Amino acid sequence: MSDTGDLPARIGSGSVARDDYALGKVPPTWRYRTSEIVLSLMGGATAAIFLSLPAGLSASFGIANVLVAIVYAVLVQTLLNVLYVKTASRTGLGSALMSRGLALGFDGAAWTTLLYWVSWLTYFATEGQILSSALSAQTGIPLKVSYLLVGLVFLPLVLYGLQFVAKFQKWTLYAYVVGLAALLIIVLSRSDLSVTREFLAAHLGSVGGIGLLGAIASYNGLVGNVAFGHADMGRLLANDQSLARGGRRGALWVALLPYAFGAYVIAGAIGLFLWASSGGDANPGQYVVTIMGTVGFVLIVITQLRINLLNAYSGSLSLANFFSRLRLTPGRSVWAVVMVVLGTLAMYLDVLGHLGTVLAVEGVLLAAWIGVSIADLLLVRGRGGHGPDNGRFIEYRRAMLRHWNWSGVVPLFAATVVGSFLAVGGLLGHLGGQVTLYLSNWVSFLIAGGLTWWLGTRTRGRGYAIRPRIAWPREDLVVACPLDGEVVSTDDLFPCPYHEQWICSQDCMHTKGCGDACRSMPEPVLVQIAPLPPRTPDLEAANAHLLGRTRPPRTASRNPESASE
Repeated sequence: MSDTGDLPARIGSGSVARDDYALGKVPPTWRYRTSEIVLSLMGGATAAIFLSLPAGLSASFGIANVLVAIVYAVLVQTLLNVLYVKTASRTGLGSALMSRGLALGFDGAAWTTLLYWVSWLTYFATEGQILSSALSAQTGIPLKVSYLLVGLVFLPLVLYGLQFVAKFQKWTLYAYVVGLAALLIIVLSRSDLSVTREFLAAHLGSVGGIGLLGAIASYNGLVGNVAFGHADMGRLLANDQSLARGGRRGALWVALLPYAFGAYVIAGAIGLFLWASSGGDANPGQYVVTIMGTVGFVLIVITQLRINLLNAYSGSLSLANFFSRLRLTPGRSVWAVVMVVLGTLAMYLDVLGHLGTVLAVEGVLLAAWIGVSIADLLLVRGRGGHGPDNGRFIEYRRAMLRHWNWSGVVPLFAATVVGSFLAVGGLLGHLGGQVTLYLSNWVSFLIAGGLTWWLGTRTRGRGYAIRPRIAWPREDLVVACPLDGEVVSTDDLFPCPYHEQWICSQDCMHTKGCGDACRSMPEPVLVQIAPLPPRTPDLEAANAHLLGRTRPPRTASRNPESASE
């Protein structure tokens, strides 16, 4: 593979194709085009929850307040997505690894990762309930049996990585668009539009008050989770420093098209129309089957397979990262199965019936996490220049991180406690009731962001790493890891005295019994103990391109199993 003209867009093994570097930095040799990332995210954007949520909120808060909340969600979602996608694409880090370096530390970030997984579990259970209700409506089987059957369907689908996800989303998108168009045509032909308009007018309401706060608070729970989900996909986005071609506006299209525009605007408008046309039924799993029969059932199945495949994928990444702290690293596919099993059990708790409250409470926790990460990224690093390499490098490796970075952990804890106290108190009718509940996520965000900025500036970033970065002493940008043979970025490697060689961050996570000896050894001793991995001929062309010595590749990506290993 020394011929640059024959260089594939991705280089990696079959294991990489399944796990997508779940526990490590994504190198520039394993990136996807903008269209592939957008298509993968569209699986979530076409979820039935984006049809049902604005309808359910309109019944409680009025359509006018929900429309304002949608505009708010579009603006905030786009800004957050752009920030996280750009950062993830530049660094190759997803939300879990990024949070380690963004003021939380190695162990501190574990709890945000667990929280993140709970969010994905909530969405998996919600979408699973919608699919189960459609299955029961179509076949007449009990709803609880449908929950079990739906869970079993997802088990074989979640074992594969983003390559399978992207292909699945691409081909099912066509069926989804055709089915949704057919649904709208049927509804328009059968409905009395004057009755629909009267229904909408009766539920319009006025803008402002508790209703507006409630609608915005419900969307906040989505906005935070979706933003971190974009980071997990953005780490795989091609850029001008990767083998795969990356457009200059790639991050913007990824940030805007699937969710901010597709889910909130398009699906939201359609959901409100179908809600009004059905006489107030906010559950697509019921009214789509009622209107279209078997065809409607197939449409719901396609929709829910698309979203829950993405939910299970993202949730498995969170589980893999959380349990890596305990040295449990069986692979992302195993955690995907665990995710599906627990998500199926969660369906029996009727998450869908309490979705608004769940999103509001989750919004408090996610707001604190967002407050810490944004303050650290934009203010402590961006404005203050604190942290590794004057804030430009996000340290995430176990060998370099402090267990707890108190400049982020303290704000996260304080904001979560205060926000949760206000949310639970408001939920129980105390401390101002609903007003307190709906404002709790804003309070959480402001406390977390303000404290992180103050502590990070005061400590000048001393809590980010235990030592200055050990520079990679050679010019190449990617090598084969000496332990597992996978292609990794050279700045992902660290000299390990236990293995007596440079190893990647993922193998570092696997290693047990080393006593963290590397953390106390001086740099000259470490570098002498661990020789550099040898250059590999099959990566010479990749390094030549990445260093800007040759023209970009023009060939399509090879199958991972046949690519260089």
